[in-house]
Amino acid sequence: MQYHLFRFWFILAIHIFWLHSHLFAQENYHTNIYTIKDGLSSELCRSMYRDKTGFLWISTDKGLNRFDGNSFYTFRHRSDDKHSIANNSCNGMLEDSKGRFWVNTDDGLSLFNPKTQTFKNYSPDTSVMLIQGISYTEMMEDQNGRIWIGGYYDVLIFDPKTEKFGKSGWFDYAKNKGIIRIEQRNSITQSIKRKSETELWLMTVYGLFSVHTPTNTYTYYPNPNLDDYFAFAIHYIDSSGKLWIGTYDQCYYTFDPKLGTWSHFTWPERVKGSADAVLDIKAFDEKTLLFTRLDNLYLYDIQSGVFTLFDRKENLDTHFSVGISQTLVSGDEIFIIKAGNQPFVHLSKKTKKTKKTKIPLPKNYINNHSYITTNGVILTSDWDKNAILACDSVSCIELMDENKSRKLGNLQLHFQSKTGEHFFSTSLHVYKWSITENTVQRVSQKYIEIDDPKTEFRNFVEDIRGNIYVRERSKGIFILKYGKKDLEYFDCGIQGGNFSAIHYDKASDRLWLASEKNGLFIIDPLTCSFKNYSLANLAQTNKGFIYDISGDGHGNIFLLISNRGMIRINSHDMIPKIYTTSDGLISDAVKYGHINNDIFWFTSESGLMAFDYRNDRFYSFENDPDSKLFTYRIFSDDKGSITQNLYPEHLISFDHNALIHYQSKAKIYLKEVKLSGNIIPNDSIFKVDYHQNNFVFLFGNIGSIGLSNKEFQYSINGESWQALENSTVSLYNLSPGTYQIKVVSKFDTKNIFLLKVIVIPPWWKTIWFYSTIIVLTLITGYAAYKKRITSIKKEESEKNSLKQRITEIEMTALRAQMNPHFIFNCLNSINRFILVHDTEVASEYLTKFSRLIRMILDGSREDFITLDKEIDALRLYIEMESMRFQDSFEWRIDIDSNVQIENILIPPVLLQPYVENAIWHGLMQAPSDYVKKLMINITQLDNIINIAIEDNGIGRQKAFQLKSKNGNKRKSHGIAMTEERLKLMQKIQNITAKVNIEDLFDLQNNPSGTKVNISIRFYKNIV
Repeated sequence: MQYHLFRFWFILAIHIFWLHSHLFAQENYHTNIYTIKDGLSSELCRSMYRDKTGFLWISTDKGLNRFDGNSFYTFRHRSDDKHSIANNSCNGMLEDSKGRFWVNTDDGLSLFNPKTQTFKNYSPDTSVMLIQGISYTEMMEDQNGRIWIGGYYDVLIFDPKTEKFGKSGWFDYAKNKGIIRIEQRNSITQSIKRKSETELWLMTVYGLFSVHTPTNTYTYYPNPNLDDYFAFAIHYIDSSGKLWIGTYDQCYYTFDPKLGTWSHFTWPERVKGSADAVLDIKAFDEKTLLFTRLDNLYLYDIQSGVFTLFDRKENLDTHFSVGISQTLVSGDEIFIIKAGNQPFVHLSKKTKKTKKTKIPLPKNYINNHSYITTNGVILTSDWDKNAILACDSVSCIELMDENKSRKLGNLQLHFQSKTGEHFFSTSLHVYKWSITENTVQRVSQKYIEIDDPKTEFRNFVEDIRGNIYVRERSKGIFILKYGKKDLEYFDCGIQGGNFSAIHYDKASDRLWLASEKNGLFIIDPLTCSFKNYSLANLAQTNKGFIYDISGDGHGNIFLLISNRGMIRINSHDMIPKIYTTSDGLISDAVKYGHINNDIFWFTSESGLMAFDYRNDRFYSFENDPDSKLFTYRIFSDDKGSITQNLYPEHLISFDHNALIHYQSKAKIYLKEVKLSGNIIPNDSIFKVDYHQNNFVFLFGNIGSIGLSNKEFQYSINGESWQALENSTVSLYNLSPGTYQIKVVSKFDTKNIFLLKVIVIPPWWKTIWFYSTIIVLTLITGYAAYKKRITSIKKEESEKNSLKQRITEIEMTALRAQMNPHFIFNCLNSINRFILVHDTEVASEYLTKFSRLIRMILDGSREDFITLDKEIDALRLYIEMESMRFQDSFEWRIDIDSNVQIENILIPPVLLQPYVENAIWHGLMQAPSDYVKKLMINITQLDNIINIAIEDNGIGRQKAFQLKSKNGNKRKSHGIAMTEERLKLMQKIQNITAKVNIEDLFDLQNNPSGTKVNISIRFYKNIV
């Protein structure tokens, strides 16, 4: 009896110890719950899969979700895009041996292309599946790379090589064997798992089967106690090969293939009215399984067979009331999917960053302020008792001075010199402390003789010469010179009081002293000279004051400004940089700082922060509630952790190594690309036309620790880095050209994500078009040049020919005017005048003749003469003809007053042939009793000169008849030559000339004369 009682209590103790250890472990999980408000596409999640790249995939009834640890992205079917997923109703997923990711949907199988983020879709034809659109479930790859797909009616096989579906033969096997007697519930195959390299397990509504995949040979493993296996699923296969099978209403079964035995298990306790369901089973660790029930998660100890509630305190639904739930255990993370208002839950194991150490204080003592030395000794103080104690992990010893006094004052700061000596300050004194002997010696004797009750000693600094400086709030600085025993006042003449901080910068060998009233003093400790910087110059504000100063000895100095944030200054150039909450601080109400391994740690009213000043990165620890307890002075303990006293009896430490967890590098990837509002396949190079120039790039990062928008940055074509707002880069109205986009986390600048966008210019702006235009222009210009040269040569040739022809015509015209008949008649007339002794008339006639000959000869040398000279020669000619014919005809030349005959140029001897014709062939042939008249009229309208020569002779027709009757065969070349001259002049001069000869008739329609109209148009100025 005693033995059994002892055994009972022993087992109970072991169980309680095990339960406590597991519950303690469970408390280290942090819960994140995601809903459709967080980007999940549906409240009905069906399946989960984590691929080799770290993405978690969640299939739902409204698309396929991808979770990168920070955000969701949903792939949906789009009817206008054949590269989208086949159907939004997604089920099982598989990553095959080649790393290809497959999803089965209600419309078939979809293969994901991770580079372009598109899908290639495959559907079975009616010869394989009579009814399309039936849901599929799990998938598994066989040794030949074929994919076995469970679903309704039959198990399908898809061969990626042939891209064809085929039947597996399972349904025919089960029906022929009599296993399927009546087709119930659409012959669902719920699970496909790997049994061996050449075998697969199949869990169907008709029971458990295995298949030898090379031969498609099936084996049936019946359970004699079961007729219906609806909602049975293989969730886990342990190392021995045993199958763990969950059910919807019969708890769970196991099947041992080695023994061929089934075992049924029920749950002793469950929520009243809920189904006895096990929805998932996963390995939690080597000795524990994680069970998922409708009501919660449970840990199952394989050896003891004991179930323990996993975590009832987390903010999970107390009852998973709807749909299938699945868990996925991945390292220190647990993922849960289900139906309801909390469809996706992420549990991540917490790393314990803070530790509280209880100080073994004597009874009725409290810890107002404390420090840990490098050898682990705790120095603490009870201010009410004015007592200072030195403690180890077990007990404390109250310190006494050389006078055996225990009232040493209120502990302020502890300091260890480079030589290993320990000092601490109280409000009134500075002490040297021997740790080994636990004795203290006052080093402020001389100063205390002044007996100033306002004395407040604070922190210590040490220079490169071994001198130790102590800040005193009202007086400033005291110095304990190297090798000396007593403090001395370090008087540099600095006024101001309320000195709030002191720091020694090794890089510049200067003391930095902060005053609440006068800003910052930088002091040369050798000469005691100083320079003062106002807070307005440093922080661009007159509000607040410098609360604390820290530095790393390499010139990096940090000023904490009360309620105004932090200032970073390099002591070499003294250029300040201000940081506030907009730059990453959790609070501007900063307090005290401390340098540890190139990290600046500092406290604030909102808790602890760290600043990696080499990478300009802030870290806050909001997920750790204890970090908010750090609001006072901090220091490094003997293990390097950031430590602070914690009233009333503890020290609290933050593990500085935990920062590595926050410094994890994120893998940036391109989540989505939109071109002019439409989603397009991903790529590294995008080449588009000039009218499609609006891009939106959405980025993500894979990792459980998310990066804020401020930590992403991008650059375009090497320009300055910009913050990646909302994880997107938007490029609108891009001009033709090439754009290189770099995206990077500013804390991991080596891993750059590169994109290139090429906007093709319109064809009329391409270099080929410009080149073609230039070539064509050159060819055209050269052709035009050659043509012009040829034309000029031809024109010059024609002009030379024309000039030669004109010369010939002029000479012909001259000969025509000076024909022998005319000269002969003129000489006969002169002779007749001499014979009749009319010498005066003869002399006059001879004079006019000589003048006319002179005018004709002068005009023959010019291409053009003025109209007045032409009229003078014409008058002279008419006068001579009138004298020769004894004034037998009347003549007159009328010139309109607006005609400037002296400014009008015409070819010489232009009118004489027409006048000669009018006299000889018109007037001289008329009857002698007839009043003969010759009228010449010259008018001008704009640039047109009109010359009319009219006679009332016998007319051209009768003159031609008389000429023929008389047998006169001499041709009148004068008029013909004149007309040819006018035509030639039109080609080489800018004029147009027309000659119109009109026959005149009287009222009885008898010929009454001839009228010649000569019209000359000048296109240039008349002159």
